[in-house]
Parts: sequence; C-alpha cells; structure tokens
Amino acid sequence: MAGPASPQSHLSRRDRRKQETTDDIKATARRQLAGGGPAAISLRAIARDLGMTASAVHYYFPSRQALLEDLVVDGFSSLAGALRSSYDQASALPPGERWLIVCRTHRAWALQHPAQYLLLYGQTGGAVRHLNRQAHRAMWNLVAVLFAMMRNAVANGDVDTERIEAAMPAPLREQLASWRDARDGIGDLSDGALAACMFCYSQLHGAITLELLGHLPPHITDRDALFDLQMAHAATALHRHPLA
Repeated sequence: MAGPASPQSHLSRRDRRKQETTDDIKATARRQLAGGGPAAISLRAIARDLGMTASAVHYYFPSRQALLEDLVVDGFSSLAGALRSSYDQASALPPGERWLIVCRTHRAWALQHPAQYLLLYGQTGGAVRHLNRQAHRAMWNLVAVLFAMMRNAVANGDVDTERIEAAMPAPLREQLASWRDARDGIGDLSDGALAACMFCYSQLHGAITLELLGHLPPHITDRDALFDLQMAHAATALHRHPLA
C-alpha cells in the first residue's frame, strides 16, 4: 500500500524545482546567520555559494529584507509547532509539570537553532514581527501556548492573581487592560493572569538567552538542572502563600 503523499508530490516539476531552490537559498542564509548573525546574510554571497546569478536569487527573494522576513516566519512557525506538540502530548499532566515540559522543549529548540533563536528574539525579529503579518501570526501561535498554560494554571488554583493585582500600580493595570482589549484570544485572562504570563515568559527567555550568549558561570556545568530549577521557581512563585 502506498504511503501518504508528500506536499511536494502534488506540485508540478517546475514548482518542485522552485521550492527546492527556495529551500537551498534559505538553508544557505541560515548558515550565514550561524556564522555571523543577521548582518552576515548576503544575497550576493548566497548566489555565489549556490552557483547562481544575483538576479536569479532576486527572482526568489527580491530583497535581503524579504529573505530575513521568510527566515523569521519559518523560525517562529517551527518553534510554535514544537511547543504546541509538547503541550498537547503533556495534556494529562498537572499544569506545573506541563509548564516544565514545554519550557524544556523551548530551550531544546533554542539550543538546536541558536542563531535562529537570537534572530527571532533580537532586534531583527522584533522589527519583522511588527511589519510582517505572517510573522506576527506565527509568533502569536507560539505565544498562544503560553496563554493556554496560564489558563490551565489559573483554573487549577495555582496562580494567586489577587496578590499579583494588589501589587500593581494603577497605570500598569490600565495598560494590561488595553492590551487585553486590543488582542483577540486573551479576553478571558485577568490582569493578574496577564502579568503572570509576562513574569514567566521573561524568565523563560532570559534564562535561555543568557545560556546562548555564554553568560552563565563556567562552574555551572549542569545547565539542565539549573534551567529546570529556574522554571519551577517561576511557576511556584505565582502560587498562593500558605496561611500562617
């Protein structure tokens, strides 16, 4: 019995060759990215590496910016897919354990694709996300997993939203309300839950970025254990304090 057809099997020969060339260009750009960051990406160098003319590369990507935007969309989409898969597979676990598993997946993706991760969460990725709707949607698919985990935690009674809200200055509460009004998909989250999302997301990205950039003390070699402890602390810090 024949297996399921791949997406490319339905393409014409011309379209398959176009897709293959697009993939080769992006793979070469990712190698440049790994070697020297976003500034190292050059359409002219890509053309030289692939034995193409510069005009041929421009046929696929009319500008360097267009190529960067495609790389950002691909990166956010890949990471979002990994997180969603991890989240779904951990559906039977308590929210705290599910959070840790998804965080581990996030870190594993970053360690496997360090240059892409820093592209996504650096200035280039931020600028692309604001300009490119496809990139914005791809990042939202990623962040939606975090919001889903927060809903699980709040429903389980793991987040002391009242304590968090009591500590908020009024201007911050107004800004959180504005964010909620402007963003579909988070209208059911309270001010405290939205703030808790920011606490956890900041600690997740901060821990990963420090590791990728080589800022952890060299004496700490068990980085898996350190990361797990950081993420567990981020979650338990949101819990209700036991009554004295």
